[in-house]
Amino acid sequence: MTKDSWKSEIDGDELQVARRDWGYWSRVLLKYWPSILLTTAVVIAAAAAVMQTQTPIYAAQATVAVYPASGTSSGVQPFVMGTEKGIASSGAVLSIASKSLLIPVSKLQHGLSVTVPANADLLVISYSDSDPHVAQSAAQGIAAAYVAYRTSTNQPTASRGGTTTPSTAGAVQASVVTDATLPTAPVSPNRLLILGVAAVLGLALGLGVALVRDWMDDSLRDHRDLEIQASAPVLAEIPAMPRSRNGVGDRLAIVSSPNSRVADAYLNLRTRVLHAAVSRQANILLVTSPGGEDKAAIGANLAAALALSGRKVVLVCADPRWGQADALFGMDGEAGLTSIVHGDSKLADALRATEVPRLQVLPSGPEYPDPSSVSQSTAFLGLLTKLRNKVDFVVIDAPPVLASADTGALVELGAMVLLVADARATDRARVRAAANELSHVRDDVIGWVLDHERGVRRLREQSAYSRQPATQAAAIPSPQRPVLTWEDISGQSARSDQNVAAVTAGTRITQSGRHQETTSNGSHEA
Repeated sequence: MTKDSWKSEIDGDELQVARRDWGYWSRVLLKYWPSILLTTAVVIAAAAAVMQTQTPIYAAQATVAVYPASGTSSGVQPFVMGTEKGIASSGAVLSIASKSLLIPVSKLQHGLSVTVPANADLLVISYSDSDPHVAQSAAQGIAAAYVAYRTSTNQPTASRGGTTTPSTAGAVQASVVTDATLPTAPVSPNRLLILGVAAVLGLALGLGVALVRDWMDDSLRDHRDLEIQASAPVLAEIPAMPRSRNGVGDRLAIVSSPNSRVADAYLNLRTRVLHAAVSRQANILLVTSPGGEDKAAIGANLAAALALSGRKVVLVCADPRWGQADALFGMDGEAGLTSIVHGDSKLADALRATEVPRLQVLPSGPEYPDPSSVSQSTAFLGLLTKLRNKVDFVVIDAPPVLASADTGALVELGAMVLLVADARATDRARVRAAANELSHVRDDVIGWVLDHERGVRRLREQSAYSRQPATQAAAIPSPQRPVLTWEDISGQSARSDQNVAAVTAGTRITQSGRHQETTSNGSHEA
């Protein structure tokens, strides 16, 4: 897949639309469901606490029937019922009730409610109070006061204009048809309603918070998101390895679990790397990452996969400050790359065979005061030239791009560059920063690997990048005998010897065995 072809498939609008589909919502729910439930529970608990501070209110009601007095020709009209409603809540009626109930008129007005049911000549007199007995007696007393008032007046009802309406002329009578009963449950606060509303509001608030957090989250969503941020293709997605009994995932899956999905992912990665190698005519692969991603496991598994395809492969551990690749094969750091470069060891003493056929490992070696001097030394460049002319593939476990300046020197070798991002730890800012750091060799970046590995090592900050003991999980014992001797490697043609002599800090290695020397103005002369 060419750069133009994969870039044409990526559309920012498509990503935005995809976020609105069910897959996006389900991902948000699965990722933030604990916080959504917690927010909902907090809102419900707050509503319940507020209800505990509120005084319960009880309501009792009595029903009064209103009808024309004997001798009238027509029934009471709707607008007359409106007038009767006003009379029932008037001061005259409440004064009568106040005398019998011994309750002030102002308090009776505060708790009184009079309604008129539709299509009925009825007055529903309700009274609310914190004491259910007071509510019952007040509702009954006001209803009786209204009946007494109507009985005492026994006058025709007047309209708003002050004249007697012909159709309603005559006395109005009233009687209590339903007595007020003692309320057993409060009408306020409505606990079920309040808790239901609180649950809905809490759920909405939790979803809103989840969406905001997701919007502010700078972590990678998927491989397409990685392609957009890195402006480079994703060659493979490595699934998370199942945890073993000791709680650590097997990091060398291509050997220990050859039939697993993880091993299949590495085989697919091998195929794409080989295609890139053919198109670029290169056999040096630099495996690095933005920060503390597990690039060592990616490089080791890929090197093993290449060796299992019948190719001679050397895995060079060029990350002396965090040597992990050699530890995966159970190797120590007594002799390795650093000791060779500093002249303390020979390649014959450092290069180790593994149980993977045709795969050899050059450990990182002991730590020296200036690790950067290794990658920038003429001896290291000459060593790589010898190795690449002897084997089919050289895989280099390089330091992280953002944590070390060594990688910048290594990419000048003209090697293919493969970067590793962790789906659970690498954020978009790191991906963009790493891509920008390698922008001057963008053509050498063949792609990225999205690693889903979890639980092995947390992402380190750049300031914490220092040498620590390497994990020994899934280590493969290796014989302590060298496979390639120094005489074997140095026995090249005269042209290769001349190339090694011509290697300098600014040399760029090419597949044809020639070198390109960087001039002061930035151009290259063959």
